[in-house]
Amino acid sequence: MNWFKDDGYGIPVLLAIGIHAGIILTGIIAVDFSDNETQKPKVPVIVNATIIDISDTVIGKRESQEKEAKRQDVAAKKKREEEAAKKVKRNTERKALEAKQKKQAQAKAKAEEAAKKEAQKKKAADEVAAKKENERKQAAEKKRLAQDAEKKRLEKQAADAKKIKEQELLHKIEADRLANEERKRQEEAKKVVEQKRQAEEAAAQAAEKERAAAEAQMVQSISSLIYSRITKAWILPPNARNGMKTKLRINFFPTGEINNAQVTESSGDVLFDQRALDAVYKVKQIEELADIDSITFERNFRQIDLIFNPQDLRN
Repeated sequence: MNWFKDDGYGIPVLLAIGIHAGIILTGIIAVDFSDNETQKPKVPVIVNATIIDISDTVIGKRESQEKEAKRQDVAAKKKREEEAAKKVKRNTERKALEAKQKKQAQAKAKAEEAAKKEAQKKKAADEVAAKKENERKQAAEKKRLAQDAEKKRLEKQAADAKKIKEQELLHKIEADRLANEERKRQEEAKKVVEQKRQAEEAAAQAAEKERAAAEAQMVQSISSLIYSRITKAWILPPNARNGMKTKLRINFFPTGEINNAQVTESSGDVLFDQRALDAVYKVKQIEELADIDSITFERNFRQIDLIFNPQDLRN
């Protein structure tokens, strides 16, 4: 910590510390530590301390000068602010007066302009009234002529409409006759089309049944073939027993090659399950699948679930 900063307390603090140190040192010297002589009664040490007025020191005077300078700065600042406020007030009052005078002048000019416009408006209104009266007379004459023309037009329109109505009636009778004939023709055509559709649908259903039966037979045959080949490739584990079965899920490529296989339901015996998977991968490919059409393959053999439970095992 720097005790000699310009905060006014450095020298007074050092003086106070020096005085207290002197008192402590005098007390220590006055104590007799010898055991050879009879100890005399201790006389209290009287310390004369002088109180120093900080304001009489150089630092105190400097602090007083700084405080006075600050006070003068504050007073000057306050005076400047007051003068600025007065100036603003004078400017505001002057602007308000100018605005008032301007507003009065504008109001006067506006009143004169309004009076001028009112006179012009009255003159224009008179001219418009005279023009409207003339237009009214012309419109009445025009209306009379238009009514005469409309009357003649309506009479001609009525005669034309009567003639057209008679022609339309003749056309309607002919159209109804033709429409009736067309309706009968279409009904006959619909009957022929419906009979043909029903025949084709019956043939399609019969063909679909035949195809489904053939597909089911083929699927059964190839499924049995797959099971047979996997069973032949299977190596009997030593712990195999009747009743043990594993459910496998096998994925094929369209070529008949086995993509992958996995156990979906375990037999409960890890070795039995693993031997079943090994048998699947030994088969590698079912060549007959390559001869099946893509729709049948995707529907039946892309992925199959196979329950593997060989018979004739030990009990």
